[in-house]
Amino acid sequence: MKAFSLEGKTALVTGAGGGLGRAQVVALAEAGARVIATDLNIDTMEQVPTTRDGVDTEIIVRSLDVTDSDSIRDAVAFCDQHFEGIDILVNNAGLSRPGAALDYDLREFDITVQVNFRAVYEMSQHVCRSMIKRSMGGAIVNIASIGGMVVDGPISSAYDGTKAAVIQITKNFAVEMAGAGIRVNAIAPGYIDTEMTRRYLTDPTYFEHLTTAKIPMKRVGQPDEIAGAVVFLASAAASYITGHTLNVDGGWVIW
Repeated sequence: MKAFSLEGKTALVTGAGGGLGRAQVVALAEAGARVIATDLNIDTMEQVPTTRDGVDTEIIVRSLDVTDSDSIRDAVAFCDQHFEGIDILVNNAGLSRPGAALDYDLREFDITVQVNFRAVYEMSQHVCRSMIKRSMGGAIVNIASIGGMVVDGPISSAYDGTKAAVIQITKNFAVEMAGAGIRVNAIAPGYIDTEMTRRYLTDPTYFEHLTTAKIPMKRVGQPDEIAGAVVFLASAAASYITGHTLNVDGGWVIW
């Protein structure tokens, strides 16, 4: 369907070296976008494929520290200089460091806030400024979590708090950027089979609890199921959607 095509678009994905990020990079490239795949450690992106059906895809791997303002500015300037700007930003970088609220190390709290929330805010600031200068509009997709809506675990207050903040600023940016033709949406994944969640999913008792008591679809999700939602929200198929958070959670939050 032509509305889902991203031909001629340039997309930047943060946290592209993780399971969700790699799937997003591939899906965006398969939809026709040029993809700037960024991560703090580019060695983690060795598994990102550079061909599609035997044809080279335009995936550019670049180091980006989302906690460093200069690194963010450099990444946006690189795209402005070489590709006439960014059409699609996927704020995917994130981390989870569980801990009981009363015992939580505030240094860990600050890191969690910086990566999960401040980086989304600052990346969006710089990219929106660039988009406005080009007068071409654009799309931003923030990766939040169902933890920003419900308590998804007994020791996740810091993580959940940052994801709730991401859901809120998605709405704020959507309102402020609408006049410039920039759509801003979020995705709230449930439990997805990635490196970050596998430490929970390998506990057979907890896994059974998840799939029997929490998830109506009785299974955890796969990275490709988040990537498909990213392509949708980035594409013209979602041209009248902004400020929305799309749950991709197997039905968790409705049950």
